[in-house]
Amino acid sequence: MSMRSALAFLRIFSALLALGCAVPAAAQSPQPSARVVLVDKDNDGGYRTTTNRSYTGVRDRVIKARMLERLRDFLSPVRLPRSIGLLAAECDGGDDASPFYHSGYRTITVCYQFIVLVETITDKMMAAIKKDPKAYPFPITREEFLWGLIGGVLLHESGHALFDVLDVPVFGREEDAADQISILVALHLRPQLAEAAVKSYAYFWHTVPDPDSGVKNGKMNEDFADEHGTGSQRLYNGLCLGYGHSPAVFGKFVSAGWLPQARAKGCAQEYARLESAFVRTVLPFIDTKKMAEVQAVDWLAANYGPAQPATAVTVRNTPPPAATARSDAPPGGQGPVGRGTP
Repeated sequence: MSMRSALAFLRIFSALLALGCAVPAAAQSPQPSARVVLVDKDNDGGYRTTTNRSYTGVRDRVIKARMLERLRDFLSPVRLPRSIGLLAAECDGGDDASPFYHSGYRTITVCYQFIVLVETITDKMMAAIKKDPKAYPFPITREEFLWGLIGGVLLHESGHALFDVLDVPVFGREEDAADQISILVALHLRPQLAEAAVKSYAYFWHTVPDPDSGVKNGKMNEDFADEHGTGSQRLYNGLCLGYGHSPAVFGKFVSAGWLPQARAKGCAQEYARLESAFVRTVLPFIDTKKMAEVQAVDWLAANYGPAQPATAVTVRNTPPPAATARSDAPPGGQGPVGRGTP
């Protein structure tokens, strides 16, 4: 496949894959039974029951929206060497619990608390925009912001899952790589959705204060040791990729001062490097027939797809000693997609 054909191919599949730089296809042997599946328990369809009654309503809303089914089908064109499981649950960590990928179980868990948190953040954002529209100069609807934030986090966690399952060697921080692949996928949605996704990402991080710098009480601020970038860094990185991909669409963020001119000059190259890595390494894992089917789906439709039975996924029953849960859960200073409590 020529580079021109590969780039055209990337743009055709619109709302597909959230995934990072995989190793070449020759290094992997996809298994026919390996796929993204819902992890059923006691016939709950992957949606675990809650112990806290305050989350019963959000569980009902998540089931009605068929959130797990959407993510499963969205990722279905990826040819996997090992299965990835999906479930929704009331997570440990209290009200700030956030979606996470667990490499031991090979599962992505959507936390009910996270949905409540994002709904609250969305209401606050809409109120802030109404109060001071000049602070957020480019319009965004409530649904665009809400689903942009939820979708961005789920794509981010899907990136972690694919890095693991495809044995992806990642240079630098994996959290940065997961952010980048999430933005890359969003940019290849339909234009309106792509702009809304990048806009919601930027508006959210604009509200998250960066940690204080310098030494306090003779000790460096350990917030900077976090594996996630600061809110400002993540805002600029996302806008840079958007501008590098579509300067005509996202140039207004440069003109408005949201993306500094000095950074904007190199964004086309930054985006080109990311796209080239995707084309060279992820595309070989894509089933083109399934891709075409997925491309025609309205992923944000209120009513999504026919009901399908949950499947018991073959994953590890117990994690190995070194397994970790890759989470963006907010301990103290962490927000729903990484650093910063809204």
